[in-house]
Formats: sequence, structure tokens, C-alpha cells
Amino acid sequence: MLAIEKTLGAAFFLVATAVLFVLRVRNVTHPLQALFADELREDPHDLLATWLIGLLPQVSRSALLTLALISTGYLLLHVIEAIGLWLGQLWVEYLILVETAAFLPYELYELARRPTTFKAAILLLNLIIVAYLARRRLQARPGRPPVRLPG
Repeated sequence: MLAIEKTLGAAFFLVATAVLFVLRVRNVTHPLQALFADELREDPHDLLATWLIGLLPQVSRSALLTLALISTGYLLLHVIEAIGLWLGQLWVEYLILVETAAFLPYELYELARRPTTFKAAILLLNLIIVAYLARRRLQARPGRPPVRLPG
């Protein structure tokens, strides 16, 4: 199941990276405004188009490049993790365990700062992933009896 999630994540970041680089190359710093340009030429007071354009702020070309590079990093990480999981590599479980656990303090902070159901669900999902991988690693240690964790 985790391999499927990492594969889908890689596909998402592949698309996001491509879109961000294309927007930068085409100098599109306000994507929704470019998308609705024809609509606004016909009716400059179109409420829906104006409202949607207001949802997404304008970004600079340097911000687009920064976002594209960050997305590229996540793409590479997800590809490495997905390949490792599909091939059944042990090291990838440690990588995902450390990566997921590293974000838990930030997720707790964000949830405490502005609680939402989505943030709580993401935190819960990541806690389940960390517990599952930690349990697998603790039980798989050679020469040791399996550790019984609560749950």
C-alpha cells in the first residue's frame, strides 16, 4: 500500500514539476489570470473568473523556479522510495521512517496553531505509518525476540 502511495506521489510531483517549469519558461506569473484571459476579455466583470483569479496570488519567476526545484526534490525522493518499496529493499523503510517522523513536530505545531480536520487526518496517517514501520523494524531485528507494541 505504501509503494502505491509513493508511486502516486511521484506521479503528482512529476506533473507539478513540469507545470512549474513550463509556467516559468512562459513567464506566466499569474496562472489563473492567463487561464481566464479570454473569458475576461469577453466580460471584464465576470464574477466567477475574478473570484478564482483572486484565490491564487501572483508569483515571481524566482518563486516559480524555487517551487519547481523543491518539487523536483520531492519527485526524486518519491521515485527512490517507490522503487525501493517495489523491490522490497530494507533501507527504504528506514528512509521513510526517518522522513515521516521528521515532519511530525511540524505537523503537531501546525495542528495546534490552526486546527483543521485535514491536518488532523494527515498527522494521524503519518503516525500510523511511523508506528507500522517502527514495529516492522523492531520485530525484524535478528537475534532478538519480537517486540510487542501496544495496538
